[in-house]
Amino acid sequence: MFERYRHRGVIATLALLYLSQGIPIGLAMDALPTLLRQDGAPLRALAFLPLVGLPWVLKFLWAPWVDNHWFRRLGRRRSWILPMQGCVVVCLLGLAALGLDVDNAGWAVALLAVASLASATQDIATDGMAAEHFSGDLLAKVNAIQVAGVMIGFFVGGAGSLIFSGQFGTRVTCLVLAGLPLASLCCVLALGRDDPRERPPVTAANASLLCFLRRPLAPSLLALALLSAMTAVSGFGLSKLYLSDAGWALQDIGKLGMSGGLVTVLLGCGGGAWLIRRVGLWRGLALGVTLGGGAALLWSLQAGHWLRLSEPLAWTCVMIGSLSTGITSVAILTAAMRVAGQGEQAGTDVTAVQSTRDLGEMLASSFLVSLTAQIGYAGGFVSGAALALLALIVALRLQAREGTESVQRAGLSG
Repeated sequence: MFERYRHRGVIATLALLYLSQGIPIGLAMDALPTLLRQDGAPLRALAFLPLVGLPWVLKFLWAPWVDNHWFRRLGRRRSWILPMQGCVVVCLLGLAALGLDVDNAGWAVALLAVASLASATQDIATDGMAAEHFSGDLLAKVNAIQVAGVMIGFFVGGAGSLIFSGQFGTRVTCLVLAGLPLASLCCVLALGRDDPRERPPVTAANASLLCFLRRPLAPSLLALALLSAMTAVSGFGLSKLYLSDAGWALQDIGKLGMSGGLVTVLLGCGGGAWLIRRVGLWRGLALGVTLGGGAALLWSLQAGHWLRLSEPLAWTCVMIGSLSTGITSVAILTAAMRVAGQGEQAGTDVTAVQSTRDLGEMLASSFLVSLTAQIGYAGGFVSGAALALLALIVALRLQAREGTESVQRAGLSG
């Protein structure tokens, strides 16, 4: 409790930064397609909108540059957070001036693409700041704030924008949305230059992806990030298509998805931090992927007609899968930041794991849908369960390795 109070300014700033990072993606990928479609845009013109999120997958390419270059007067992390967050504010104000309609669609997409690039770049510095400031149980709680903050930001920029636009119009909506990154910008300015890694000064131009890949835990972390993300998509993304083909109404599927998101934020993220504190990082991660695999298996039993598809069972599957997504996300990021905090390139290290997780989601969305078209929904869900099993094996191996190293350290100290 004392540690949280002592770092309350940094924690509040991080929470606002993560919240604001989700807004451009939610606006571009969730709200904008619906707004443009309602304004008469053809479906084929909306197909490219998900590409706005591409910087989040590719940000590992310039993460070493963010770690290696900064202005000493501003500080290592603030040198990137301040201009990138300022760029997001300017883009949202530009959208407020233009409006979100078919006539200005090109400009709107361009501004959101720039905002997405700025948010992804800022995320590198924000993750680096979190990894350098926190450790132990508090690090897991900060990662819970991170996952929850980005998801809430996505909902605010997506569903929240649609609701607000229906009442007040898109211009006012974008103006209100700009207030969140502006508030976080003010918090970063008020926080001042407080970077523990700048005392003594960090050697410039030493961060690289190769340095991360040479670390003993790097391959396992990347494998877990990839597998856990693919498991999450198989248990939730594929289920929406299955329910649609089973005749469910769109509004019912939407309610299920929104409820699942709330479970991820409120129970999954908080539960992930609690599990890590109670049972340890790798056991908590193992439990998370086990829940994801269990949800996928339940879906496969319904798709294979071993169990009758029913609303209560579908809700149960989504709730279990959403809980799994929150737990595994917090655990993976905590593991990444724990490793990153021990070196001098925290932004690069965490970004490598995050980009791998985002890549897993993209690959799963494409691969599992294609596979399901060939072998059916039951086979697609079973494939998701198999991915969860592989992730479980990796997590248990890391748990065993950590236990062995602890015994060896105890023997040396004795």
